[in-house]
Amino acid sequence: MSEKTRTKTIQYRGGLVVFYLPTHWKEEYEPLGGATFYEACLDSGTLRLNVLSFENNKGKSAEDMVATVFAPEEREILANGLTMRRIMKTAEENGEILHIHRWEVAVPIPPNGINIVVFAHTLVAGQESEPARAAELEFIDWSVRHAEFARGKGESGPYYHSV
Repeated sequence: MSEKTRTKTIQYRGGLVVFYLPTHWKEEYEPLGGATFYEACLDSGTLRLNVLSFENNKGKSAEDMVATVFAPEEREILANGLTMRRIMKTAEENGEILHIHRWEVAVPIPPNGINIVVFAHTLVAGQESEPARAAELEFIDWSVRHAEFARGKGESGPYYHSV
């Protein structure tokens, strides 16, 4: 991605999450929630988006849930005041080692709910050192940090979990 990358605005599930991607990336949406985004070329990474919604019936407020969802050493406070955790996990698929870069944003849903917005970008291990893929990761990081997150249940599908 270059500074001149043209972007489009993604309004996931009616604005539950609003973020930016390059205009030429493909978009696929699942009927019950979840989406996949990718560049239609060999060796591009795949970005997946899911929103997990939880409601607490034990008197814990939305703010209390956000304060405890990530370990203190893993969390970062974004410019918009929301809490984020960025981690990388390793997986194997068909004999290939994959690196899954995850951005997880905790969004309080008053009075006693929380959405965990999960962006997961998958690459073949080692691709991070390729200039195009490194730029792709940098762009996604920027996009997540500048995303807008609705403070309501939204249209994330029919399942709402109680904790």
